[in-house]
Amino acid sequence: MDARVLAFDVGGTSTKIGLIAPDGSISHFRRIPTQASGHDPMPFVSRLIAELDTLLTESGASFHILGIGGSMHGEIDDARRGPVIAGNTPALRGFDMRGALEARFNLPVTLHNDLTAHGLGEYHFGVGRGVRRFMCVAAGTGLGAVLLVDGAPFITQGGNSGNTGLIILDPEGPLDSNGIRGSAEALCGVPGIERLAAEHYGHPTMAHDVIARARDGDDPIAVAIMTQVGAWLGQMIASLSVIYYPHRVALTGGTSAAGAILLEACRAEFERLVGAFFRDLAQNTDGQFQDVEIILGAGGAETALKGAAVELFQGHGLL
Repeated sequence: MDARVLAFDVGGTSTKIGLIAPDGSISHFRRIPTQASGHDPMPFVSRLIAELDTLLTESGASFHILGIGGSMHGEIDDARRGPVIAGNTPALRGFDMRGALEARFNLPVTLHNDLTAHGLGEYHFGVGRGVRRFMCVAAGTGLGAVLLVDGAPFITQGGNSGNTGLIILDPEGPLDSNGIRGSAEALCGVPGIERLAAEHYGHPTMAHDVIARARDGDDPIAVAIMTQVGAWLGQMIASLSVIYYPHRVALTGGTSAAGAILLEACRAEFERLVGAFFRDLAQNTDGQFQDVEIILGAGGAETALKGAAVELFQGHGLL
């Protein structure tokens, strides 16, 4: 019987659910609003469990379910039971998600911080495989990056490579959901894009509309907004690269759908800030250091959902 992992990805805006195959393909996909901004986790948890139940019923006996893999917004505890910091989903802070799901489904459960899940998904099912030092930048409602070395996530604390989206780019910039001024998340996350859109269009405009218009290239305001966002991402990557020394950086998440406009602005700002430094390292260290390649990810919009399944597949020798 074919093996599958029942996976979910809790984002600040929506939660994705599906069955993941060892090749990264997804079936029985669905999406529900997260709506976890209050203090009580149970309304969201009850809806999540109901959707997981429905999916298992729909799939019937067609697959062997190896377990449940979760990608969680926010910093997770050292035991990987649930989030301890969750700026966009405060109702889930301190909730034992792993324990609740193990008790309900009697299946193995693994949890990852969403950035780490993005990195695992992009490494195994996108553009990271075989890259020794791979950094994945996930840009959506929030923002952050994770480093993988030889395919293994580099973890500091909170289940990720540091709360990298909170690096400060503009000390005079807006506050993010954590109360930090001018962070990369405040500038490049969905609220930041919509703030720029309101300023430039003179009325509220959804971030996904701005991203789509910039990708199509026929709206100069949208192009200007996403060019600015791309430059800020380039600044963030430059600052992180002199710490993590990645060989390849992939832009993933919903914001990366802006495509070439975002990527070229990101590359140009990275080059302006640290390009010469990395070329010098690559040329004069006998292969100890490499230049940095920045590309768009290929894992798709469900990269973190796929990444949530990786550990369970690895435990069964399927990756």
